[in-house]
Order: sequence, then structure tokens, then C-alpha cells
Amino acid sequence: ILFYSGDNYSPEGRDEVSFTLQGSAVCTQFQWVVCTTCQSSQWDDSNAEKRRFAFGLAPDGTNTTLVQQSDCNGAELRYGIVNYASLIFLLIALLALALYQRKREVLFDIGKQTATDYSVVVRNPPPDAYDVDRWCEFFSQFAEKQVSVVTVALNNHMLLRKMITRRVLRASLRRQLSKGIDIDNEDEVRTAVAEVLREQEGEEGCISGCISKLLNCTIMPILHFFNWFLPPDLCVDKIFKTTNEIKELQQEKYDVVAVYVTFETEAGQRNCLTAFSTSKVNLWRNNTDAVPPSTVFEGRVLEVVEPEEPSSVRWLDLHVGFKTKFIQRLLNFVITLGLVALAGYLVSLCRYRVGPQLSAPITTVFNSIIPVIVKLLLLIENHNDEGSRQQSLYLKITLFRWVNTAILTRIVTPFTGTIGGVDTDVLPTISAILWSELWLSPALRILDIMGNLKKHVLGPRAKTQESMNLWYQGTVYNLGERYTDFTKVMFLCFFYSALFPGSFFFCGAILLMQYYVDKYCLMRIWSTAPFIGSQLAVFSRRYFFSLALLAFAVVAAYSWAQFPYDNVCFGSDTGFAATYTDVQNLHWEAPEGFADGVVPVSKDENVLFCDQNWRAMDGLGFPPVPSVLQTGDLRWMTDSQETLSRLYGWSSMVALIAFVVLVFGGTIVSLFVGLYRGNYTPDGEDQHIDFSSEEISGYVPQFKVGAFQYPCIAADVDDFDKSLIDFQDPKDPQYDTHNLIFDMPYKGMKRPKVETEGRTARDGDMEPSSGRPPIFAICKSWNAHGLEKIEEEDGNDLEDDGELET
Repeated sequence: ILFYSGDNYSPEGRDEVSFTLQGSAVCTQFQWVVCTTCQSSQWDDSNAEKRRFAFGLAPDGTNTTLVQQSDCNGAELRYGIVNYASLIFLLIALLALALYQRKREVLFDIGKQTATDYSVVVRNPPPDAYDVDRWCEFFSQFAEKQVSVVTVALNNHMLLRKMITRRVLRASLRRQLSKGIDIDNEDEVRTAVAEVLREQEGEEGCISGCISKLLNCTIMPILHFFNWFLPPDLCVDKIFKTTNEIKELQQEKYDVVAVYVTFETEAGQRNCLTAFSTSKVNLWRNNTDAVPPSTVFEGRVLEVVEPEEPSSVRWLDLHVGFKTKFIQRLLNFVITLGLVALAGYLVSLCRYRVGPQLSAPITTVFNSIIPVIVKLLLLIENHNDEGSRQQSLYLKITLFRWVNTAILTRIVTPFTGTIGGVDTDVLPTISAILWSELWLSPALRILDIMGNLKKHVLGPRAKTQESMNLWYQGTVYNLGERYTDFTKVMFLCFFYSALFPGSFFFCGAILLMQYYVDKYCLMRIWSTAPFIGSQLAVFSRRYFFSLALLAFAVVAAYSWAQFPYDNVCFGSDTGFAATYTDVQNLHWEAPEGFADGVVPVSKDENVLFCDQNWRAMDGLGFPPVPSVLQTGDLRWMTDSQETLSRLYGWSSMVALIAFVVLVFGGTIVSLFVGLYRGNYTPDGEDQHIDFSSEEISGYVPQFKVGAFQYPCIAADVDDFDKSLIDFQDPKDPQYDTHNLIFDMPYKGMKRPKVETEGRTARDGDMEPSSGRPPIFAICKSWNAHGLEKIEEEDGNDLEDDGELET
């Protein structure tokens, strides 16, 4: 920073450079020199480059070509070695951070017991293995004490989606109708709807009626397709149509897709995982002879692994196979690349039409909008758990933000504008982006426009308490998206560290601002997110932190090797020092500072054109060392620069090899070894704390729906300890109101829904048990004293007179 801002680098014109760029490689000092081999086509990439090329008359009247040569020699070993030391320091710091985070993860895991510490999941159960008692009996042989919870999940995703849709539609209709209307009575509902529509038509004025008809012809049909802003008549039609579809789906047979088993002790889980640790080949071939007989269940080799936390399981996606998920993610990745290209084109267009003062805020706006689009794209992706979904979101958003913020600027800017001081050059643009990231991104999060609209406008105007509560649930946030903001700033700092060392302080201020703003939002604005453990943190530091550090090494190596970014090489001919007249650039204007067109040339040697950009090199142009970048007789590096280039260039080669071996090598070896033998190893120490002695949630299929204050359960939980469900509703201790299985009667229904208000059961709502396979997941728990069914004291049994025992 001191070198770039001092008199030894570029003293002339430094006062015109902004304060934030004073310690950067912005070069404001040039001289005109004679280039006998230069052609105008080599300098017409941009308006700025056209001003660097000119024609003039020599004293003898000869038409001579002149070009601008940079007088800034920033690539000296004694200054570049400081940047190299920064790279080494960051390498050590990130390694220390990784070790520290790993240590903290272990301490957090020891300090807080969760369901995943006691549980296993069977990923390939027999499709007809519905009996929870059979699963309990089978896994009890590995338990130190007993099996505490078993959850059998089915591939009934189509049925559940329809039931959720029906419940949302009924809630919407109930808010539009008067109290006391029986929504299950079609005639009564349609009569009430007709009355509501007549009242609405009578209240419409001329202007509001015209606006309403215009919206109904344009925007509203699109919103209605997604079940948004449905009028009561359409809502009724969709409800009864969905009801008929559900009745058909209730007749289908649904296979078991996963079985979650929770042991009373950690030792039971570890014994189980050790016993079932086998190779992928044995699983694919169902090689029962290669595994212990005690681990074979109904003639099948089971794939048993440690599951994610209950709140992060995506129950509607468990049925999707690996091939389908791979195609979905590949398709989304291609679409994301298209969005990156489109955003890049729009930002570059804005830069050259208006300038970086507008393109920088647009870059930040894109950084906020694209994540929303990526989240919509994730709707067509299936993930078994929320951690996997957040990783996919993290990958796509990070790809966009890294390219849009750091790489795109370097690509769309002409090479000779890398260290220029014009607003459209690289470093002024990066400075504008950093300023925008410092104030605009935090301001948008603090303002929380939609959240404040819900809390201060929509919430107070809600007609029911339940509706009002929904507006105050907080703004939904994604942990993966928050990680991208951090890695984006870090990547931008590393990418331009050689040319803009002041970015370290700039980015430090940005990260500090992000920390306090996110802390405030976490406590005051955002809603609760699913607990996904350390999955995303490990993914981030393993791939993105290391990739950012690799980018530091590679980009800095090219930054030093390509100095001084003027496409001018040393020549051998002399005798060109003279005063040239009638000098005009490619805009047919006199060069800046020489209004009369008279340009004195003090350098006696001529120069040669040479494209210093690595993209113009034959082959990859890697590693960026003098022997690769400087070809033939074309030389632009000084002796000190060549030494620095060799040091950094070969170091970047070592960094690339180390990245591939350390980051991907372990994963590849682990996958290969896993093909032929099991590779389970316990993580952490057994805390010798029983599952039943802690307040821990169990595995219960449930879904958070924005239209409801509480999640929707979709499982038979009559034989399940209700304290294991991770939410409580004081008005419904039985959870029947929140359980989808009681929304519509079906064959095999064990009991009717318990009414919350009257505490009675309606026998007419149920169809008698038929012995057919279940159509909903089954959850069952056992107490800590033996394999006895939990009997709920708050009333699972119905008295003969129909009243609930309390």
C-alpha cells in the first residue's frame, strides 16, 4: 500500500485518484513512444484503448505510429514478496481456522445431545416392511439397553402434497366466509360463496371494477395457477377437485422408503453402525453371504447410516433416487450458468453505457435477486435433507456471485484497463463494488422491506388471531445464502489482492458490518431455520475457502507477470527520440494533454507490440512464468519481475496440485474404498447420556407450510410420546388438528379425529379398519423400562360414551 501510494510508483496525476484507490496499482503516469510494429486493429477494443494509439509526423515528415507506454513498474520482487507473505499468512490462518472450527464442532456435539447421536436410518428397506414392532425387535439385538423410537416413512408424497394443498385452500376459504359455515357441506358452501361474490360486486366502484377486470385478464390467472389470491368460487372448485383426487390416491399402495431407528444410548447406535458397515458392492448385489447373518433383514442387506437431524429431513423427497436427483441438479446448474451469462451481459452493457457508478449498485442488486431465482429453481430439485439443499443453494449462488462480482469485471474490461484510472477500468469498478457491498447489502437486510410490510401493514389488519400470527413469524433466511455473502467478499479480496492490497482492510470492514447486521437480524428479524449441524460449515471450508485461497495464488501470479498491462515490449532499434506533430488518436483527436497535436518522445528506443494477456497465449498459458508467457524475442518483464513471476508462478502450480489432491483426493479415495469395504468410524466420544433423559425431538414426518402457524404432521403418532414432537400447541395436546391423516376418512383409519373444542370423537367420520397396508407413516416409541407401548396420559383412549378421558 505504501509503495503504490508513494512517489516511486506513479507520482503524476495521483491527486485525481480517489482516496480508496490511493494504495492500489492504479497507474496515472504514461509516456508516448514509437512502435514500428503496432497496428490500429490491435488497439480498438474500447474507446479507452483507441486513445492509447496515435499517428503522427516525424521531423523528416515520415508517418509514424505512437502508443502509450506505462511508466509504472509495480512488479518488483521486494514489493511482490509482501503479497506472497500475505498468501502464506492466509494459508496458515485458514488452516488454524479449520482446526479451531473442527474443535468447536466436537465441543458443540459433546455439549448438546441431539437425535442424530442416537439414531440410524435404513435407506433401502423392504417395500412392505410396515411393522414397527418387527423393526424394533430386529434392531434390539444391537442396543445396549433398548430401541426407543421407530419411524417408518412411506413414498406417499403425491398424497401428502394434495392433502397439504387441500388444507391450505380450506384455510383460505374459511377466511373469506362467515363463521359457522360447514366447509364439508358443498351446497352450504356454494350458497355462502355466491352471497360473498354478490356483496363484493356491490361494493366495487367504476374505477376499482375496471382495475379488477384488468387484473383478472392479465396477472390474476397466473397467480391463480399457483393457488394465490383465489376468489371463493375458484377456491371451492379446487377444494372439491382436490378432495376427489385425494380419494383416488388413498386407494393406492405405498411402499416403505426409509426407516428411522433411535436407540436409548449412543453405544447402541455405534454398535449398529459398526455391524452394518459394509461395501457398496455388497449392497448393490445384495450379497447376504458377505455380511453377518444378524444384519440380514428379510433376505436383504440393509444400508444403514447415521441420519441428519429430524428438523432437516425433507420427508417429501425421500422417494427420489440418485439418478433423478443428479439430472435435476445438472439441469439447474446449466440454468444457473445461463443466468450468470445474462447478468454479466447486462452489467457490462451498463458499465459502458453509463459507468461503474450505476453498474456497481446493479451488481449488488443482482446479488440479491439471483438468489431468489435460484431458490425457485430449487423447487424442481429433490434433497433428502435440508443440509443437502443448502449446499446446492450455496454452490449455485456462490458461482453467480463470484463470477458477477470478481471475475466478470476482469473479463469485460480491456486488458490495458486493468490498472487504469478511468471509471470503467478494473480497479475503480472494484472499489465501487466494495463501497456498494459495505452499505447497500446490509441496508437491504436491515430495512427488511417485506418483513416490515407484513408486521406493520398486513398484520394489524388481519381478521383473525391465527392470520395475524402468521404475519409475525419473521423473515425466512437460508444459511447457505449467508455463507455466500461471506465467501463472496473473501474471494473478491483474494482475487485483487496483488493490485489492490487495500481491499484487505475494505473487506475486513465489510465482514465486520455483515457480522453485526446478521447478528441483529438473527435476533430481531429472521425466523427460526432448520437445524442442520456442521454440514454446511464443513462444505464451505473444504471447498470454497480452499478454492478462494487457490484463486489468490493463481490470480496474483498472473497479476505480477502481466505488469504493466500496456501490451508493449522492449525493442532494439534506436533513434526515435524526437518531437512529433499532427498527432491524432483513433478518435481523430489530439492526445490528452497535447491539444496542439505536438507530442515530444523522450525514449530513443522503439517498442514492439506484444499481447501480455494470458488468454492470447498458445495453450493454457499456465503456469504464469516468463518461459511460458514471453515467447520468441518479445520481452516486457524486468529481471526483478521475472524472479517474482517464477516464484509466484511455480507456487501457483504447487497450490493447484495441492488443492486437487487434498480437497478431492480424500473424497475420491473414500468413495473407492467404500466400494469394497465399510468405512464407518465413530465421531467423538460416547457421553453416556440416555436418550430418554434429554429433551430431544424424534423423527416425525412434518412439513412447515406458510399458511399455518404450526407444522403439518403426516404420521400415525397414537403410540408415540408427544414430548418427542418439536413443537407444542397448548390448544391441541393430541396434535390431531395439525395431523393430515385426520383431514379425510380412509380405509384402515384407526380412530376419528379428536375435536379440540368439544373434546369428543365423531365416529361417523371414520371408515372401519380393513387390514390394508397403511397409507401414512407410522411412529412408535417405547419407554425406558422395557418394550411397552407409551400410553398418553392426556387421552389416547376414548370412553364408551364418546368423551375423551382427561
